[in-house]
Amino acid sequence: MFELLDPTTVTLTNAQSRVEKHGDEDVMAIDLAVTWNTNNRSLTAIHKQLRDMLFCDMRQGSGDAQEEMDLPVDELPNVRVPGADYPIKLDFQAVGARVEVAYGISEKTAIVLQLCKVHKVRVTPIEGGSAEVKFAVSSASEIDDHIIGTLSVLQQREISLKLSMPDIEPAKTLTEGDVFKTVVPDEQQKQLSAEDVFVNSSAPADAPAPAKATRKGKKG
Repeated sequence: MFELLDPTTVTLTNAQSRVEKHGDEDVMAIDLAVTWNTNNRSLTAIHKQLRDMLFCDMRQGSGDAQEEMDLPVDELPNVRVPGADYPIKLDFQAVGARVEVAYGISEKTAIVLQLCKVHKVRVTPIEGGSAEVKFAVSSASEIDDHIIGTLSVLQQREISLKLSMPDIEPAKTLTEGDVFKTVVPDEQQKQLSAEDVFVNSSAPADAPAPAKATRKGKKG
């Protein structure tokens, strides 16, 4: 899960406002282009295999001690395929993110964007163990003139950004007590199948219980 839970210095490359249709209503929306220069260790937050795919260590077995000393200290300092066409484009999209943009000396001035979509992720590996990550942030939730004006002024400047995804609670397993309120819950309620729910919920509340079939004996 791609998150920046600690304040992270990035460059706000571009901020573009637009109008988005929500049914018959026009609402303001904004798209942000962000550039993040970081150590390649951070790439695992986007995809677990991304760092190993882009970087390697060519120092092993080279026998050139001076070359090794000149490289930054990193266990994977070298671009694995230097001649590739970068940046690489990732099929990545996260919806529902909370993005906080701090631009002043006080956290109270921070702009908070809700229900954001994080997408258009592009990664360029850099020799030495760093990477340039570009991504877009889009939101149409409670965007007003203050947000649009402030973010427009901050274009091409460094900002402090936090990005977090919402907590998703695991789905609860239904029991008899959840579906049939007349059942007194106990400590060992069985889990229901789809057939159990359909059959019992479709029967009228006052319907008598089905009679058990009995076998008549032969008259002697």
